[in-house]
This record gives sequence, structure tokens and C-alpha cells, in this order.
Amino acid sequence: MAEPTQSPALPSTADATPYVPVSWTAVAASSVASLFASLLLAFGVAAFTNKKPLLMQELLVLPVITVVLSFAARRIIRNSEGTRTGERLADGAWWTALVLGLGYVAYLFAIDFSVQRDASNEVKQWVELVREDKIERAFYKSLPPGARAGIARDDTSLLRTRFRDELLSFRNSDLMRLAQRNNGDGEFTFEPAGVADWSYKPGTIDCTYTGTVKCPEGHFPILVPLRGVEGITASESGGGGRQWSISWKPGGGFVQLDKITRTNYGWLVLLLEWDGGGFGKGFVEQLNFGPIAYPFVYHGFVLEGTPSDASKVMQNSSLILASFVPLGVVTAGGGGYTRHLADTVFRLPGGEKPEPGQTNKFLAAWNAQGLFEGGRRLKDPSGGVPDKENVLKITDAAVEVHVPVEIPILNTTGKPETARGRVVVACKDPALLAKIKEYKAAALRGEKPSNNSPEEFTRKPDFPWRVVRIESDLVPVNIQQPGGPGGPGGGPPGMHGAGGHGG
Repeated sequence: MAEPTQSPALPSTADATPYVPVSWTAVAASSVASLFASLLLAFGVAAFTNKKPLLMQELLVLPVITVVLSFAARRIIRNSEGTRTGERLADGAWWTALVLGLGYVAYLFAIDFSVQRDASNEVKQWVELVREDKIERAFYKSLPPGARAGIARDDTSLLRTRFRDELLSFRNSDLMRLAQRNNGDGEFTFEPAGVADWSYKPGTIDCTYTGTVKCPEGHFPILVPLRGVEGITASESGGGGRQWSISWKPGGGFVQLDKITRTNYGWLVLLLEWDGGGFGKGFVEQLNFGPIAYPFVYHGFVLEGTPSDASKVMQNSSLILASFVPLGVVTAGGGGYTRHLADTVFRLPGGEKPEPGQTNKFLAAWNAQGLFEGGRRLKDPSGGVPDKENVLKITDAAVEVHVPVEIPILNTTGKPETARGRVVVACKDPALLAKIKEYKAAALRGEKPSNNSPEEFTRKPDFPWRVVRIESDLVPVNIQQPGGPGGPGGGPPGMHGAGGHGG
């Protein structure tokens, strides 16, 4: 019997390995990693082409998202019991985000370190110039790199001419005056704190550097703004790259006033500066009453042994009579106390004796209009007053406060002109000088400063101030608009004692 024929078996069309879908979190992680790599490459090429640092911290959000998605994808895949795949995709995204992200973080840290290091070096060098009283060199560092073109950092004459008013305002800023008052060996020290913050704008880096100046007067926290300009091809040193400048504006300061702590010596210095400045300003204000008040002002503020207040003179009939007697009758043409004032009180900057012609020029100005307070006429184009700060100087023989004033002058054509000057008031009281030495010695021994004034300094002082000099070179000052002859400061240098010697 024949056996039945079997039909041929057809091969199975089913896949040997069942289909397993790729985890969506792995796909998302890979997509975000690819986006981060693409953006980093594109922005990096653009930054390199434009010679600018790539500072886009917001890009770091992408690798963080990638790491989170990759971690989630791996957990989902491993817990899916074979129903999800894509672990290799998640691993690739993980390592891409980790390597590129850490590399970019390291790059950002390197940029931050470079900025902090450069800013720190710049501020330390600048403060050292201030400490050594190299004011013109310190001012040079406050000029933007573009404004330094054609000026050597040691060319003090050109700096005083081109930036007359700016240099004068810089010299009278709070940190400069503090350094000049504490210029003894080891008295002025600077403790840097570091960069408080910095930001990048196209082509520039702006940052603020903080530190504390310590001196016998106390502890003075300072804040120094800086600006770094990228892509400078030439500099004062002949190199290129980033160039720094101190971002100082005329009329501004560096000391954080609300954080100052003072020793007893520091509080006494503050009181002397305030009281002596008030006496000098009172002298100028009394002159505003005109020539009739000049004799009383002379006896109330200049002559030794009289009340240190013109109002007290005017209340005393014997002093009223004495105002006209001891030095002769007051006349406009010469003689009397006015001649004595011109011959003995008027001096050139630094206390040098003037020539007879200069003395007569001062006498004519005095008889015509007297003195004006600083800033009445001489303002910069923005309305600021370059010379407005009182300067305190302490020596073994006296305490001096130099108060800025203006001297109105009539030239040969009758045109009014104005020169800068300083009324120098002094106190030579031996008891005060002894107290100053005692307080300073205590401060140098390590007295702890305080932000509260001692009770003895809260009472109104009675220091025997006298006007001992009126200093000026009598050179008219012409305030010109920006862009005029002589650059930003315009015109020739003004009073050399104020603009060139800190007077």
C-alpha cells in the first residue's frame, strides 16, 4: 500500500527576536546631548572667530537635563524586563553630556580664574601706586586704554595738562586723601578680599574688587570698579590682549563709608577735618558781605589772639575800633591791613613767597571781590566741581586744613577770570598736638577701631583755628567743553598747588 505524500513545510515568517521598543527617555537624552554638542561647537567656532570668550553659562542646562534623562532611561530600561531597549543610546548621551559639560565648566573656571587673577594684580599694583603717592601714575591707570594713546605713563606734565580737572578730582578723592594722611612707614596697608562679581559684555569685562585699607585712622573697606577691554593690539607695555583700567568717574570715591571703623585717632582726624573746614568756609562766607566786613573778618579769622569768629568781633566794640587801628586805616590802594594781608598771608602753592607783581595782583583781586567758595564759577561741563574737598595735613608743628576757594580776577581787558586757590587754616595748640600724638601711638600699638564715635568727640569742639595762608598761582582757569583744545580737561593746567601738588 502506498504511503501518503507529505506537503513541503514553509519557513516561518515570524521574527526570531521579538520587537522591543526604544525607551523615549533614551531618545530624549540623546537628542538633548546632540543639541548641546551642536550648540557648543557652533558658538565655540563663532567665539574663536571673533576672538571672544564663550561665556554662556545657560548652556550648562542642557547637559544637566541630559544626565537626568539618561539616568531615568537606564532605570526604566533595566526595570522593564526586556520590554524596553536603548541603554546604549542612554549611555552615549550620558558620556557626551558628562565629558563636554565638565570640559565647558573647566573652561568657565579657567576664564573666571584669569579674570580674578588679572583684576587682583591690577588692583594691588594700583593701590601700591596710591600708597607711594604716585598719584599721576595711579590716575593713568584710571584712563580707558583708548585715552592713553600717545601718553607715556610717566609723562606727568602731559597728564596735568590734558586731564587737568579729572586729575585734580582724582587727587582729592577719599582714598587718595586717606593715603596722603597716612604716609608713614608701614602705616598704610591693603588687605585684598577678591573680586566681588564680574560680568561680560561684548568686548569688555566689568568687575568690582574689594579689600580693606588699614591705617592708624582705622579700617576702611574699599570697592574698586575695573574694566577689562578685549582685543587691544597695543598697550603701555607694548603687548596685546586684555587691558585693564580703574573705572573711576570724577567726583566719585572708593571707600565704603557705611562700613568704616575708626580708632580714637581716626575719629579725631575726622573731627579736625570737619571743624577746620567749617572755619575756612566761614572765613569765605563772611567776605561775601563786602569790603565793609573785611576788617572784622581779618581780626576774627587771621590775627592771632582774637576770637575765632567774626560775629564775636562785631559784638565787641573795642575790637571793632581795633579793626581799623593797629595796621593803619583801610584803603583800597594799599597800606593798612590789606597790604599786610597781601604781604604776609598770600603765598604761592606750597607756601612759596610770591613775586611783588603777583602780590599786587592778589591785592587787586582781594579789594575788588575777595574770595569765592569753591565751585561757584569753576564747574566741569557736567556741572560737577573738580576741586571741592578739604585736605587735612598734620605735622609736628600744626594741624592744617586746606579749603578750596576761587579768586576772581580782572584781566587787562576788564574780562572777569577765575583762579583756583586754597585757604589754609591751622591750629597750633600744643595740647591738641600732644593728644594727636597720644592717640596715634595707641592706634599704632593695635587699638581696636569702632564704628561709634567716643563721647568726647560728640561735643562741639573749640579748636583755636587761624587762617595762616591763602595759596594760589593766580593762573586763570578756563573750563572748556569736551573735545576742546587740550583734550577732556581742556586748556592749560590750573592751580599747580591743587592740580599738581595736592594743595
